[in-house]
Parts: sequence; C-alpha cells; structure tokens
Amino acid sequence: DVDGSQQITQYLLDLGHRRIGYVLGLQETRAAHDRFAGYRDALAEAGVGYDEALVRFGNDLFDAGRDAAHSLLQIPTRPTAIFCSNDEMAAGVCVAVHETGLHIPGDVSVAGFDDIALARQIWPPLTTVRQPIYEIATTATRLLIDLLGHRPLENPHHEIPTNLVIRASTAGPCHLPT
Repeated sequence: DVDGSQQITQYLLDLGHRRIGYVLGLQETRAAHDRFAGYRDALAEAGVGYDEALVRFGNDLFDAGRDAAHSLLQIPTRPTAIFCSNDEMAAGVCVAVHETGLHIPGDVSVAGFDDIALARQIWPPLTTVRQPIYEIATTATRLLIDLLGHRPLENPHHEIPTNLVIRASTAGPCHLPT
C-alpha cells in the first residue's frame, strides 16, 4: 500500500502536478493509513510541501469521493490532480469533476488505487494502482493453512508488489487552476 501510493503520487509529480489533492479512505484500516503515508512520503521526497487543505476524509464509497471532490474544487487554488485511496471514491471524484463543468484530465487529473473493474469502465478510464489480488489471496491462504497446521512460519511478513496502470484520466497540468 505504501509503495503503490508512492508510485502513483510520484507519477503525478513527474507529470508536473504540485497541488495534488488526496481523498483518504476509512481511517480505521491499515491500508488507508499506509496509502496516506505513501502519498506524504512521495511529496516529501520530491520537496513538495504537504498541504492539509488538499486532504479530505472519505469512507471508501462513491459518494464520499464525490463530496470530497466538490469540496476540493471549491478551494481558492484548487488541486490540478486528485488521488483517491481507492477506485470507487475516484469514480465519485470523476462525476464531481464533470458536474462542476471541468474536464478530466485537461482541468483535473484523477487517480485511484486497486484497479477494480470500474476503473476500466468509467470515462475516461482511470489511472490506478493494480494490486495482485490472486497472489495476495493465495499467499494469505498458505499462511493460514500453515498456522492451522501448527507449522512455524518461515516468513510471516510478505510484500507483494503493486503495478501502476496508466490510463486516460491523468495528464500534465494544462493551465493554472482558477
């Protein structure tokens, strides 16, 4: 989660974005905290100051993304990109951007995390981070079987790499936000 979030934030920075909004998922989950940490780490590594005004809290659902985007797009110097800690909220952000009369990615780039089917089905298709769900599930199942069989775990900590999936929802900032 940390690495994938760093990758996508760095990608947005490499495109030229410096005002990257972030919509945080359920704060009760480790994934939400890890993804937020990756976002903040990438900003720090790039020398871009963290701006609390660019962060909104969500609940991992579509409406939370939509509400967060409406809020972010109202601030005086709006973000040129918005990154959500999951694809469902990012889909809500896309709707809000369209509702405000702005264009993706011309006015605002949008990115998500997870690469659920919805990421390929919305317009424009969503840039996101793909998690290898099958590999995660099989690794977790093997660990559980070993635990249930009272076998010692050789390595209880596994990091499974994510992949950045670049689609049409992101581009360099075309102009300064109004």
